[in-house]
Amino acid sequence: MSATELDAVVLAAHDLVDGRSLTSMVTAPAAAAYLKDETRVGDDGATAFALADARVRSGSVETCLVAAWGRLSEGPVDAISHALFDPFTTRPLAMTEIGVSGLRATRALAEHPGYAAHREAAAARRDQRAGDPGRTPAPAWPLRPAELPVWSDVVAAVVIGSAPTAVEVLGVGMGTEPFELGDRDLLGLPALSAASGQALDEAQRGIAEVDVLELDGMTLFDEALAMEAVGAAARGGGMAALATDHRVDPVGAAARGYAAPAMGLAHIARAGERLADGEGRTALATGSSVVAAQSQAAVVLGTA
Repeated sequence: MSATELDAVVLAAHDLVDGRSLTSMVTAPAAAAYLKDETRVGDDGATAFALADARVRSGSVETCLVAAWGRLSEGPVDAISHALFDPFTTRPLAMTEIGVSGLRATRALAEHPGYAAHREAAAARRDQRAGDPGRTPAPAWPLRPAELPVWSDVVAAVVIGSAPTAVEVLGVGMGTEPFELGDRDLLGLPALSAASGQALDEAQRGIAEVDVLELDGMTLFDEALAMEAVGAAARGGGMAALATDHRVDPVGAAARGYAAPAMGLAHIARAGERLADGEGRTALATGSSVVAAQSQAAVVLGTA
C-alpha cells in the first residue's frame, strides 16, 4: 500500500512533550496527512487507534494510518511531567509521573507482601537495554533503577483497513479516572479495568483466552498493577505474574525505551507482530495517557 491509497490519518502527539506548540503540524506531513482527512489527538497512541478503528467501522473511510510520536530527547522529562499537574494542589509537592509510580509502589509493597518477594525476578526478566544515564529518571522511593523506564524517542505507525487481514481488531475499550490524585484508586487502576473489560466484552473473549499481553506501564510496579487490573493476575499477584507469565513479552515495546504518548500504539503494533509470528490467537494491548495514567485505552486483536 502507498500513501496515496490512504483515506485518512489519525495522529497522536503532545505539544508539551515536544516543547513546541502545534506539534502535529510538524508530524502531519511526515505521516502522509497532506491533503487527507486528518485527526489530531493530544493523547496516547492507543486512543488514536481507537478513534481510527471507529472511523473504519463507521464506514466513513476504508483505510486509516495511525501514527504516534514521542521525542523525549527534546526536553527535560521531569520538568515536563511536573508541568502536567495542578499548579495549586499538586505541583507545589514537586510531583512527577515517576513520583506517582513511587506512591503506587509504596502502597503495593505495604498491602501485598508478594511484590517484595518477586520484584527482583520480574526486573531481571525485563531485559531492559542500557540507557544514557542522563535519560534515565531518578528513582522515586521505593523504586529501584532496574524498575524504571529509559526515556527514548519512539514512533509507532499502524494501518487499519476494512478489508480482512491476518490480524483483526476484535474489541476496543476506553476508561478514565478523576484528574486529582487524591480521588484515584492508585492500586486498582479502575480506568484500565473498565477499558480492558469493554474491549474483551466486545471481542467476546475472556482474559483466560488471551495468549499475548502487551500492557503499558511506566515502571515495573505500573506493569504489575496493570496485570491485576485487566484480570491477568489475582490481586497482589501482579509482580509474580510479571516474573513468570509467558504471555508477557519481557523484551517488548517498553523494554526498548519509553516515550509518551507513543507507547500505547507501540504495544498494539508489538501485539500484532506477536500474533503474526504465531505466539497465539488473541492479544490484549493497552495504552495509558499522560498525567499518571488518568485515562486508558485497550485493544483486543485476533488472528483470522
